[in-house]
Amino acid sequence: MKVSNETAAGGTARPSFRVPFRVQAGAAVAQGTGNADSLYRGSGSQWAAFAVSPVFVYNVCEISWLAQQSTDGKEKGLFEVKAQEMKNSLDQAMQGLEALVNADGSGMLDQIPSTATVNSGTGSAGPGFSSIVGMNIAAAFTDQQNVTVYPTETSASPRGSFTISYVDPVSQTIYSASALPSTGGATATGDYLFIYNGNTSAGAASASIQGIRAWQVNSNTGTIGGLNRASYPGRLSTPVIALNAAVTPGLSQRALTLLGRALGPDASAIKSMVWHTGPDQGYAMANLQYNVQIEYKSAVKGDKPEDMSYKLFQETFGGRPLHISWNALPGRIDGLVLDNWYIGELEPLELYDFGGGQVVAPVPDIPASPTGQNTYLASHMFSYVSCWNLVNAAPKSGVYVSGATQPTI
Repeated sequence: MKVSNETAAGGTARPSFRVPFRVQAGAAVAQGTGNADSLYRGSGSQWAAFAVSPVFVYNVCEISWLAQQSTDGKEKGLFEVKAQEMKNSLDQAMQGLEALVNADGSGMLDQIPSTATVNSGTGSAGPGFSSIVGMNIAAAFTDQQNVTVYPTETSASPRGSFTISYVDPVSQTIYSASALPSTGGATATGDYLFIYNGNTSAGAASASIQGIRAWQVNSNTGTIGGLNRASYPGRLSTPVIALNAAVTPGLSQRALTLLGRALGPDASAIKSMVWHTGPDQGYAMANLQYNVQIEYKSAVKGDKPEDMSYKLFQETFGGRPLHISWNALPGRIDGLVLDNWYIGELEPLELYDFGGGQVVAPVPDIPASPTGQNTYLASHMFSYVSCWNLVNAAPKSGVYVSGATQPTI
């Protein structure tokens, strides 16, 4: 749905994206005689509203004049940098937005695990690169992304920011050509890496896109969407299956039991639930099928064995759609009742208009050139931009699985 931006009245911020939330049922059942006795006083549902503001996200690309001219036309190169960078930037924008959708709403993309190895190098290339080896979700980051390091998720004092040079999702490693931040102590295991935002401190529940792990939380403390969970016990807490074991086929029915308790077994919203998880659990679910697969010799033709494997992940689990997100938190599986989720959009993902329909702009030389004159760089820039947020209108109607065993990859 289309929404406006946050406004202020009397010095108080007023989020513009509001979704109604039924916090208490009404019209309760009571018994009588039917012989001219009282029907008793009735009651109606009680409502509140989640209130959030759309969040601006930018994805800026700069191309030098030389790079463009050197590849302008088939006779100069295999592809044109300008066209290729349009595609590359869109891909990176989509990846970055998906990482925020999977996050907890604070802007935190990943925590450095206790098992990781942190190396703050001093060189500018090769062995001198700084590195963090063994991240949970290296795919949540992109090359040349600025990130800010905080010692705790709620700290107001960051260690500083650094630019990621390379991301290696295969080894769950991120590299930087500069030394890692060290204000108040060196970057270390247990620290948190946040999307760069010069205007917001860490830990604010509404500091970023309110992602899946912001809404799907099994707790009666804290706030979400401007509402205090403690004021509505159980209503803002999502049921959790603390699996701490490998996925089994019966997991789907365990989730269905919790959904039935939360919504009622005949609620139409149950039909809209989908599974959302990372490739680690997609692989684990695929292995369930291989364990019971049977090959009938009479159906095999020729002298070569049948291929018992498949090239893609399965599309369903327990009869429900299965979505694999490559930057979802490993070991976690979310059941999302999509009928209850809303996107409030101030601006869809599109190229930023610098004015008059112009989506490409020159890059100012800041600071001024060596001659002391303000001028422009021999390059230009364009940016994908979006502004939106997410709301789950019924947090108790979802379900999530924690601690699912990660298969060896």
